[in-house]
Amino acid sequence: MPAYEFPGGITLLERKDRSNQSPLRNAPLPAQVTLPLKQHTGNPAIPCVATDDAVQVGSLIAKRDGMVSANLHASISGTVTQVSDSAITIDADGLDRWQALPPLDWRTENHAVLIDRLDSCGLVGLGGAGFPSYIKAQIADHHRIDTLVVNAAECEPYITADDLALRHYPTDIMEGAQIVARLCGAQQIVVGIEDNKPDAIRALKVALSDFEQINDHPTSDQHRVNITLKVIETRYPSGGERQFIKKLLNLDVPSGGLPADIGVLCHNPGTLLAALRAVRDGKPLVERIVTLTGDAISAPGNYWVRLGTSIETLLLQAGLENQQLYHVIVGGPMMGVPLSTLDTPVMKTTNCLIAATREELPPAPAESSCIRCGACESVCPVQLLPQQLHWYARAESDDTLEKLHLFDCIECGACSFVCPSYIPLVQDYRSAKQRIRVKRIETAKADHAKHRFEFRQARLAREDAEKQARRQARRGQIRQPSDSSKASDSAALQVDLRSLRIAQTAAKAAVRKAEKTLARAAAQDPNQRHDDLETQLATAQENLKAADTRLTEARATMAQQESP
Repeated sequence: MPAYEFPGGITLLERKDRSNQSPLRNAPLPAQVTLPLKQHTGNPAIPCVATDDAVQVGSLIAKRDGMVSANLHASISGTVTQVSDSAITIDADGLDRWQALPPLDWRTENHAVLIDRLDSCGLVGLGGAGFPSYIKAQIADHHRIDTLVVNAAECEPYITADDLALRHYPTDIMEGAQIVARLCGAQQIVVGIEDNKPDAIRALKVALSDFEQINDHPTSDQHRVNITLKVIETRYPSGGERQFIKKLLNLDVPSGGLPADIGVLCHNPGTLLAALRAVRDGKPLVERIVTLTGDAISAPGNYWVRLGTSIETLLLQAGLENQQLYHVIVGGPMMGVPLSTLDTPVMKTTNCLIAATREELPPAPAESSCIRCGACESVCPVQLLPQQLHWYARAESDDTLEKLHLFDCIECGACSFVCPSYIPLVQDYRSAKQRIRVKRIETAKADHAKHRFEFRQARLAREDAEKQARRQARRGQIRQPSDSSKASDSAALQVDLRSLRIAQTAAKAAVRKAEKTLARAAAQDPNQRHDDLETQLATAQENLKAADTRLTEARATMAQQESP
């Protein structure tokens, strides 16, 4: 396959050697875990356990709330000691007893069962904002997917979690990719990886060679799929979805669109490994690989870590030297977030912890005025105008910002990195996005209130018409109906059935549209709640249920009339 290019980008000091030279290890089991109810895009999960309940590893402790949400499971066995509005705390019993689901054969099991398994196991994307995986698995309901892209670029400095996962579990990850490809109907899988991961590349080549031998003799029910490995040059931010798709496939994701709009679905290796374990082994998402690195720890590396483990405890086990510690960053140095306190748990989206010294990642110098050098524009991978976005963001000219495609910004930080004036450009963009999102939410709430009022008026009118029809029917039953009146009633019922079928079809379409709108909004704005869209979906589902009931009742009435 030819190599394509995306615009902009920068070359960074990788700093991956400290963590990728050690073997993958298991972190010690924590004595206590604190599991936040929101570890994913969308609504927080709702607790379904109480204080003093005994749980095992994999026990369901919180159920997803609405469509865009995810289940939460106990990551240790022990006793629930606290249930709050934001988190559940469990004290370990030291036995590490598991409660797994029955294993499934993904090659023969139907799609609905597999999707339900991803849902029940609480799977979310492990490489980004934690989008619920079961929603992505249903993408074929709304889009035709031709290609599944495995995003193994891991382009941020320091992070090596996917690198180690690919070295140790290449076959499992590729089998997980085949599961997702079968669910979304993709005919090809393209694995993209940067050339700074030679060990992972070798492991993948061996795994793909084995897969080719199996694919040469497929079973009758096996979903045939072609797998291609593509090694790309190391350049930040090649791991961004749009940039990665451009680099691998020479396809452009439209502004404001999603990869699915061009027939592409992206997953990272960690998510695919978790998907296989959920299906094949029945294991919910209770642990993940986390990179522990930085000059302030003495035993850097990659560890299997139970969710809910205290970050402070985890870093101390890796040899944290508090006297040298300047700050801890969750994620990479470009897009990660500094922690204000180490009293924070590891979550589903925690892929890396950088315990940095001051010399390693010093604070940014004081900001000065923009000199209009244009360096930020030249490195922007989305071909935006960072200078203008900066000025309009601080002027709060939101209409202009939207015209300049502010929401296409992936917040990679390349512009801030090269700015000689040390202007925190990404911070300006984030603040502006948040301000615009709040405005959109308020507008959506007003529109939704209007729609609900209009729907209520229409419902009342319909119910009144149905009452009138029943009243007339009762009057007609007083006298014996003639053959002609029976024929007239039968014809009227046929017409009513036809209208009810049309209403049912329209209700189904409304549900599909509401699901698609909610999934798209959640994917584009993963850090925001979408209560208004969740309500619209719930209303559409209620309308469909009512339409189904009315149609069933009408059919039963017609059957009674036709019986001798």
